[in-house]
Amino acid sequence: MRTMKVIHHNVVAQRKDTPITGAHKIRVAAYCRVSTLEEEQELSYEAQRDYYTALFQNDPTKMLVGVYGDNGISGVQAAKRPGFMEMIQNCRLGRIEEVYTKSISRFARNFAECIQYTRELKELGVIVHFEKEGITTQDENIEMVLTLMSIVAQEESNSISQNISWAVERRNKAGDPIRRAVYGYTRDHFTTDGVHQWHINMEEAKRVRMVYRYFLDGKSCGEICKTMIAYEAKKGATRKWSDLAIRNMLKHEAYVGDLLTAKTYRVDYLTKKDKVNKGEREQHYIKNHHPAIVSREDYDKVQQIFAERRRA
Repeated sequence: MRTMKVIHHNVVAQRKDTPITGAHKIRVAAYCRVSTLEEEQELSYEAQRDYYTALFQNDPTKMLVGVYGDNGISGVQAAKRPGFMEMIQNCRLGRIEEVYTKSISRFARNFAECIQYTRELKELGVIVHFEKEGITTQDENIEMVLTLMSIVAQEESNSISQNISWAVERRNKAGDPIRRAVYGYTRDHFTTDGVHQWHINMEEAKRVRMVYRYFLDGKSCGEICKTMIAYEAKKGATRKWSDLAIRNMLKHEAYVGDLLTAKTYRVDYLTKKDKVNKGEREQHYIKNHHPAIVSREDYDKVQQIFAERRRA
């Protein structure tokens, strides 16, 4: 499973303002994308970028004006790929005449967006070359081929999404949820007895205990927020506090050593929107998952105060 999301938006050898002497050279660009950090080396972002740079370096008929790329970004939504969108914009501005990409799935995994952008580029007079499939947008019946191939690519994304969901649920059941440690803790990158252990961060834990103590002393979330901001200013620290952050901290079961899984879930793989889980997905309450920062007695008192305020 991917544990981090890395974005590289890289444009190299961009020479849109370079004067062309002699015969006109076709202005070409390349688009590279890898959606995970674990893909094989020959499909890596750097390898694709270097390949296209070398491909056109000595071509007397074509001039490489840009290599655009998105590394570690899903191809399902074009708007979330800055490299792709900048390339499209430069095509609209007439700076690019041809686009090269490794395959349809590298260009887009969303069927509708694949058709949308290839149509637009075709209307602009920009030719798109899909190297793996050996086709271009100049070919006859290209739209039918793109429709079939992009549907396949989209279904691959759906399959990947389902596999990830299955892996997440399996880890949740095993008591090792796939999630970052909350404020106050650090999480091991390696597993011990099959579980990624959480450890208390002493400096952060001190602040968590201060928040609980102030609340139990009768301070409101707003008052605690002001107190913590003043405390951080004295310490020269940069952590930002808010009423909502204080409230969430006081309600979070993690500080008593427990974890509730699947608090939110992905609505669908295309929009990538998350929704609060109100029983639509199975949840697991893992007791004593990690060391507690506050006592269970204090935690229960805090929850009781919140419950009484709601009733009032």
